[in-house]
Amino acid sequence: MQDQKRSFPTVYNAISTSQLLEVFSAAPERLRKAIEGLTDDDLTAQPRPGKWSIKQIVFHLADSDTIGFVRIKLAFAQPGSAFPLYNQDSWVQTFDYQHKERSTMENAIRLMEILRFFTGSIFRQANGADWIKTGTHPEFGEMTLRNLLELYADHGERHIEQILDMRKLLGKEIKLPLMLVQRLY
Repeated sequence: MQDQKRSFPTVYNAISTSQLLEVFSAAPERLRKAIEGLTDDDLTAQPRPGKWSIKQIVFHLADSDTIGFVRIKLAFAQPGSAFPLYNQDSWVQTFDYQHKERSTMENAIRLMEILRFFTGSIFRQANGADWIKTGTHPEFGEMTLRNLLELYADHGERHIEQILDMRKLLGKEIKLPLMLVQRLY
């Protein structure tokens, strides 16, 4: 039996493209603020057993944006393409993100920043017809360029929210208002 793909959520349909682009573009700087002042022990703490540490989340965001960069370029320039799949847990374990140097983690944020800069320029280049160009996502099936913007805007905010929750558990809460209060899934 073939795997059933779930439909892409419609939660963000009412949010303007320009607002989503603002959220998408702000993620690297917001991520920096979310981890500011944390010690190396804080970054590697796992207050929820079996869940990623803050450091692992940061590397995951860079990984995800690397894959996202390719998916977005494929949807825009080669509509109908199949999007690459990756196993996020395997990457976190294989590349041993938990034990990477802090400077390497900071470079992961810089990578995310660069990828979002270039991907943001693709989104800003898009006109009306471009937003409905599609590719095939391994989990959601057919996705439009607009859906990809929604997905990656949400993804950054989702993990920033997760980091803020972890800071509370570590007794190091900060105030950083969320830019998207509702989640896609």
